[in-house]
Amino acid sequence: MQMKKVILYVIAALLIIALLVMTFFPGMVYAVRDSSGSKDKCKPGPGYDEESWKEHMSHHPNIYKECLENA
Repeated sequence: MQMKKVILYVIAALLIIALLVMTFFPGMVYAVRDSSGSKDKCKPGPGYDEESWKEHMSHHPNIYKECLENA
């Protein structure tokens, strides 16, 4: 019975930590998605024009390194 409580507390703590991370770093989801090696990552994403996409990529040089070198 004691072990079940510990497991439930650990699961609850992990969920709370995940929610806090997603709250304080909402762009992290997009950064992970953008870093996925897709061939279209150098093209403007939805809601971006060419100039704003270049600015976005400049904020993430580790993800868009090859896009920034070719621009």
